[in-house]
Formats: sequence, C-alpha cells, structure tokens
Amino acid sequence: MGDKGLLAWLSGQVLHVDLSIEKFWIEDLPEDVTKKLMGGRALASYLLYKYAPKGTDPLSPDNPLIIAPGALLGTGIATISKTIISFKSPLTGLLGRSSVGAQLGLEIRKLGYDAIVIKGNLETPGVLVLDEDPRIEYKEDLWGLRIGEARELLSKYYKGYTSCIIGPAGERLSKISIIDCNGRQASRGGPGAVMGSKMLKAIVAKGNKLPTPYNENKLKDLVRTWARKAITHPSSKAYIEYGTPITLEYTNKKHGVFPSLNWRRSTLSWCPDPERAHEELSKWAPKRRVSKNPCPFCNRVCSQVIEVEIPGEGKVRVDGPEYETIYALGTNLGLCDIDKIAALNYLADEYGLDTISLGATIAWAIEALERGDISKDDVDDLDLRWGNFEVFMEIIKKIALKEGKVGKLLSDGVREAVKRLGKGSSYAIHVKGMELPAYDVRGLKGMALGFAVSSRGGDHLTSSAYAVELSGSLWKFSNVDPRSAKGKGEMVKVMEDLMAVYDSMGICKFSRYFYWPEQIAEFINAATGLELSPEDVLKLGERVVNIERLYNLREGLDPEDDTLPPRLLREPISEGPCKGCIVKPEELEAMKKEYYSKRGWDPISGKPLKEKIVELGLDSIIEIDDSIISQGA
Repeated sequence: MGDKGLLAWLSGQVLHVDLSIEKFWIEDLPEDVTKKLMGGRALASYLLYKYAPKGTDPLSPDNPLIIAPGALLGTGIATISKTIISFKSPLTGLLGRSSVGAQLGLEIRKLGYDAIVIKGNLETPGVLVLDEDPRIEYKEDLWGLRIGEARELLSKYYKGYTSCIIGPAGERLSKISIIDCNGRQASRGGPGAVMGSKMLKAIVAKGNKLPTPYNENKLKDLVRTWARKAITHPSSKAYIEYGTPITLEYTNKKHGVFPSLNWRRSTLSWCPDPERAHEELSKWAPKRRVSKNPCPFCNRVCSQVIEVEIPGEGKVRVDGPEYETIYALGTNLGLCDIDKIAALNYLADEYGLDTISLGATIAWAIEALERGDISKDDVDDLDLRWGNFEVFMEIIKKIALKEGKVGKLLSDGVREAVKRLGKGSSYAIHVKGMELPAYDVRGLKGMALGFAVSSRGGDHLTSSAYAVELSGSLWKFSNVDPRSAKGKGEMVKVMEDLMAVYDSMGICKFSRYFYWPEQIAEFINAATGLELSPEDVLKLGERVVNIERLYNLREGLDPEDDTLPPRLLREPISEGPCKGCIVKPEELEAMKKEYYSKRGWDPISGKPLKEKIVELGLDSIIEIDDSIISQGA
C-alpha cells in the first residue's frame, strides 16, 4: 500500500489499541478491502462488523470505538472535512455512527493510519496520546471536568495537539452523551458513553506529514477549482450568511413541517409573535455572530458563533445554535428566544449531551407530566413545563450528572425512559431508540421512509431525503412531490448510497448541491490512482449500506423495527401548509417494500439477497452467517 503504482494516499493500515493491557499494534488491511471501502464510514462499518463480536454489550470492553478519517480528508478539496466515529450504540443496541468535522481525523491521516480501533478499558481515568509514540497517560485530574475546562487543561499538557473529550455525561455513561472534538461534536447514538466506559477522558493527536497523492498536479488543480466553485455556488450564500437555521425558510414557512412541542405542532404559529419568532430563529446570525468556527478545509463556513449571558456562567460563546438545536432545545421545549436556546446549547455542549436527543427527551417528560403519566415527584418537584427556561437549565445538569429522580429517569434517552416508566410510548419520538431530528415527516414521505430504514435509527443525514423534498429537486431528482409516497423507495435507496459515499470520503453533507459521483470519482482517482467511474463510486456507497444492514441483522434487527413513532402514524398534522398530512401505516409498508426490492433485499424480511452480496463483493471481505441473508426464490 502507498506505492504510487498500487494505491496512493491511503496506507491500508489500522492502528489497534487495547487499553486493558496498554498494547498497540498495526494491522495491514487486505488490498481488496482498501480498494472496495477506502476509508471513513465504509471502513469504520467494516471494522465494527469485524471487531465487535455478535451480542457485544455496548458498554463492555469488547465494544470497539473506531475513528476513521474520510478517505479524502487532507487533500485540501473544499468541504472535505469529516471523520467518522463508529461503535455499537448504547442508545439503540445497533450500529452507532457519528460524523464530525474534526482536526482529529486530519492528525490521524498525518500519522499514516486509515483508522484507529480502540478496545478494552482503563482502571483509572486516562488520555490516549496518538503521535509517533502512541501511549496511555493517566490524568485523573481531568475526570469530572466539563468539556471546556478539560480542553483548556489538555492544551497545556499537550501543546500543539488536537483533542477530543467527553464531559460529565459521558463519564456517567449517559446513552445520549457526546464526544467533543475541539468544539465540534460527535453526538448521535451515545459515543460519549462508549468512551466513558473505557475510562478514557480524552484522545489527543498530532501527526507530522500528509501522505502523497497519486497525481499531485491534478489534485492541486481540483483544489483550486473547487475552492472557487464551492464558495460561489448559489447554494452557498445563504449557508455562509445565516448558517443552518435558514432551513426554517423551508420547514416552517414553505412546507409547515418544523416540529414543536413534542411534535404536536408543525409551525411556529403557537409562538406569541410567529413572524418575529421565525425571523429571530432563522436569521439571527448576521446580527449576533461574533466569529465562526470552520471545519478543516472548509471555505463555505456555515458555523456561526454567538455570545450570550448565562445565569451562573457569565458571558460565554457558543457555536450555534444550529437548525437542529433551535428545534430540540428551543421550539420542541416551547422556547422561541435565541439567547435562551443558545444558553441551553452551551450547557449541553459543556456537560457533553446530544442536543437532539436531550431536547426530545425533555419534551417527552413535559407531555408525560401533563398527561399524568409521571408526577411532580418523578421530576424532583421541578416546575417542568413548556418554555420554563430556568428549569431546563437545571434539568440539563441533572440529566448529565444522573442526579435525582429526574436525572436517572431521563439520562438515557426517551426509549429508556419509557421502559423505566412502563408507559408513554405513544408520544415518544424516536426510531430504533434514537430521537428524531427536526423534520416532520408526515409532510415529507421520502424522509419518513429515510427515518424508518436508517441504519443508525432516527436520522436525517443517512439519506438526506429531506434536501430533495424541501426543494423539489436535487441531483438527478426533479419535480419531487414531498407529500407523495410514489417512487420514494428508489429515491431513498439512491440518496443513501450517495450519502454513504460522502461519509466514506469525508465530504460535508451540505455539499450535496454540487458534489456528485462524477466529481467524486475525479477526486478519488487523482488522490489514489484508482480508475473509478461514477457508477463505481455509487457501488461503494451501496456496499456501506449493505454492511451496516448485515451488522444490524446480526444484532437482532427485525423489519418491524423499520418503522415510525406512533404519533406520526396516527395523528395528522394539525395546522399550516401540511394540515391533515400523515404517514399511513400501509403507505409506509409500501415504501419499505419498494425500498427493500430496489436494494436487492428480500421484500418481506429485509435481508440482503445472497446474489446482491456477491455482486458487491462483500462475500470476499466479511464473514456472513447464512441466517442474516436471503437465498432468494
């Protein structure tokens, strides 16, 4: 590997770390694996399948924490910045995956590794140091610190190193805890709990040299060309000026699919002044932005940093709030005030909690209290109600620290709260245990299917189907009717394949307006020396989705798990442009059947057909039990 005549840029090497015995070793991947999967999500999913034994307890030493930089991270091509962190999810019990625009992945690439696999656990809190002499260093003084405090101390211990850190929530094994990577968050599925279970407070990394691409001159031309194109593309202006909150123009105004109040409302009509609330929440950045926090190699900077005064904290800066957090810690809790949302965002980041899961879980508890399914005593006599900002501040801390009855009830997400309570499932907003992001899919049928079948649970980015439906056209799709279920099985299949390629290469999902298979093939070929066609690129994405399906089936996934929360199947949207919209159960089943068939999976069991596995060449790189594939007719 690495020979220009064979495969440049990628090393084909994985660094393994066993924390229990403080052992490090390098695995040389088979050439076939590197060529078929390359890096990022594809490689991480393969390594999870290979190194997480069937039935692994997500919080056991056997659960690997896998860090895989996007295959093209470090090439300098605009918006290629993402690193994948993969694990068996404590939240869902299935495949866990988080994507983060982190310097960490770049340093791993500079160290010569395509991925890191971390297993085992430490007896006392420590730091994994990744440099030319990888090692464990015990830093018990970091344990218990919030993320900002720990980052500051790490910067003194390890000057010039980048870091990723867990907060108090991860230390206490909250299933909705995150890993913070220098202010960017790997959030979904509970990665912080996996790292916390290993007594690993932080990972720091410093490399010294990027690999050499196959065709340096060609790559330099591509870097220059796309630096201009990315920033001047028509889709870029709004992201650069307003950041992700501008999405409200589509979800709240145009379509009426912006969920609020635990998904009982789908526009901002309930706010005291809906028009003012819309303007404040969607366009706060130009008035309030104090700086930006770009991902590596991104000149199309959507990050917007705001400064707010927080009771007990003073004046602080927080990256965001992003669109999803405006929903999760804002409108879903009955708040329309950007300063209050930013304050809750700051606390969630500092204590190490996923804002989407956190907000959905608190919203569920408010409704449970209203319905009488829980009592004031269950929430420590707190005045938990819509819009009560002061109580939300307190409850975030309790959840992170697992303090009191309310902290213990809510610290592991909404599905676990329902299990502990024994009621409340009819208004629990999650898929496969993962709380839903801010798209009311009763008015976005393709996204409804995307939520239902996503390999990591309730997730919008696995398919990005919402991007097609909100605008009506994207890439090869045009005149798409978001309220129709027709053809959505094929649309979701194709978009999932493309987005899996993005995750494997390290491409930001907001580049989906201009990076398509033709461009991506050109990038890959210049960096590696491969000669991939656009069709080959999409085939790589298809491999990823199938590996993840096989992993989930091996861990007990049933096709009945590919579904939606009861509220979305039983209660129509009550107001706005999508009033009356609902996902009928038979409609979802028809879309699933089409999706399974288009994927080459059995239309009833959802298991990949053996011929599809052979076609993708997966049978030669992973061991597959016959029980998780279909032999066909």
